[in-house]
Amino acid sequence: MTMLSALRRPRLAEVQTPRDLRVLIMSHSDPRLTRGGAEISAGALCRGLAGIAGVKTWFMGCTNTTSSARLGANVTQPFGARDFLYQPAAPFEHFKFANRDPLYPQMLEDLITEIAPDVVHAHHYTVFGVETFPIIKRAAPNCRTVVTLHEFLAICHNHGQMVKSGSNRLCHRSSPLDCSRCFPDKAPRDFFLRKRYIQTMLREVDMFISPSAFLAERYIEWGLPAERMCVLENMPPAEHQPGRARRMQDRAGATGKDVHIGFFGQMSPLKGMTTLVEAARELAAAKVDNLVIDLYGDYSNQPPEFQAMVLEALQKTDGNVHYHGPYDNADVLELMQGVDAVIVPSIWWENSPVVIQEALQARKPVICSNIGGMAEKVRPGLDGLHFAAGQPRSLARLLQSIANHPEMLDEIAATIRPPWAAEDALRAHLDLYSSLAVAAAQH
Repeated sequence: MTMLSALRRPRLAEVQTPRDLRVLIMSHSDPRLTRGGAEISAGALCRGLAGIAGVKTWFMGCTNTTSSARLGANVTQPFGARDFLYQPAAPFEHFKFANRDPLYPQMLEDLITEIAPDVVHAHHYTVFGVETFPIIKRAAPNCRTVVTLHEFLAICHNHGQMVKSGSNRLCHRSSPLDCSRCFPDKAPRDFFLRKRYIQTMLREVDMFISPSAFLAERYIEWGLPAERMCVLENMPPAEHQPGRARRMQDRAGATGKDVHIGFFGQMSPLKGMTTLVEAARELAAAKVDNLVIDLYGDYSNQPPEFQAMVLEALQKTDGNVHYHGPYDNADVLELMQGVDAVIVPSIWWENSPVVIQEALQARKPVICSNIGGMAEKVRPGLDGLHFAAGQPRSLARLLQSIANHPEMLDEIAATIRPPWAAEDALRAHLDLYSSLAVAAAQH
């Protein structure tokens, strides 16, 4: 496995690029329409590359709504001459990540021919489909394709999260028989053929990027070639640069005598809300009265039964959980200055949660589950603390220890390793693109 993060990182001005390196960034959505981590990173990467001399960039995002094929055009440019928005003309087949839009192959071929990119970098392979990669190779044999992996989508049909359907228990590996047990409407042969179809299309990808070693290892075990895998952190959003965090920290006020533990992000079952609330109840039962859990997020788009659970749980937390509601992502670093630590209690593996990057930029210790990319990104005792995933008692014991010794959070804050800045991420991506383009030119 290639570890780009271990290589020497020359300054951007020193990186040798082919003349007028042409890069098309693709994403399953558009950051101006939705605010998921993948599309935010893809958009920030495109904007960053556009500011580098000798690099020309284009961006293609997608919408999840199906257009009418009778219109004859399913690609528009609502955001500018170098920005494309693709709207499928047929429902997407999520089981095999297959694009059934009859207009798509010719549209993509025409776009690739017009742009003539040296590199196409795709974040995700949903909405535009895994067929994208052989189409690109057919249209431009010397173009090199890069795919950043997000979640375990190709491996796991359960939203790519590798938990058992229904129980949410962790799943350690996929197999046709086990997957069929999670989805009884599909036979084992369906999952066998699904894997073969996706792998066949992904053979045309020249390099895979994984934001965590954990995710990379899972995909290699599943069948992706190790020699075409590198570990490289996602591009941080423009509004999350470390300098902004420091400025906000300078003007942040004291949090008072209580220890404040903040949760930031989507409030969903797999994000560990049940674990967090039950741990709060245990703290209340143990008479721990100097620790408060602050919830920043939204649960209104969750299933009604989960919303009801959250409301009932908040009413039974004895006042040590405060719900602050949704927030603007651009304000997250400032909000984090009002807490002493950030908690990430997810009960699935996660990959490289944006909230961990945000917390480390804000120099706030991270309390997280001891699995997946979370455990990888947070060094115990240096960047934060771990607890047993999905175990409220383990979390409650850790929080009680923090309540008894709050100075430990100050000690950890002094040793936090800041995440990559935008320039570091740009430099690493550009170095990768350049090496691929040079190799293609010499082929």
